[in-house]
Amino acid sequence: MATRKTASKTSRKATIDFDWDVNKKSSKRSNKKTTKQLKKLGIGAILGALILLVVGAVGGYFGVKYVTRNDCFVLNGKEEITLQVGESYFDEGAKVVAFGKDEADKLQIETNLTKNQDGSFTSNEVGTYYIAYKVDNLKYGSIIKVQKIRLITFVEVSEGSEYEK
Repeated sequence: MATRKTASKTSRKATIDFDWDVNKKSSKRSNKKTTKQLKKLGIGAILGALILLVVGAVGGYFGVKYVTRNDCFVLNGKEEITLQVGESYFDEGAKVVAFGKDEADKLQIETNLTKNQDGSFTSNEVGTYYIAYKVDNLKYGSIIKVQKIRLITFVEVSEGSEYEK
């Protein structure tokens, strides 16, 4: 009569060692394993990975530079204007380009001047006033808060006075 052999199967249970103590033997074993695995990979694979990392970083840098080469946030006209009290100023606005796209439609204006119905600004008091320009987008609004300010100074009306327009 034939006898049947039974196979015994044993399995190993995977364990994760969360022990962060460097002085213990398990950490030393782990470091040795990592060193052996790196040696198995070979210097060519490690150099290849490093070259890909450097090429990717340089490519990303120049890609962003290319896409943002024409970006700007500048005021149209003068930054400082002097007017006589009661005169009106028509705002020239600002030019906003972010990531190659015109963002002038997202421009927000904040001022302490009186805005007339025709869109001009005026003041009946002597002083220095401002028009602040902000834009809400990734480049100029979210990551870095950028704003441009135009100063408008109203001076007293006097005969024969010359002022810069």
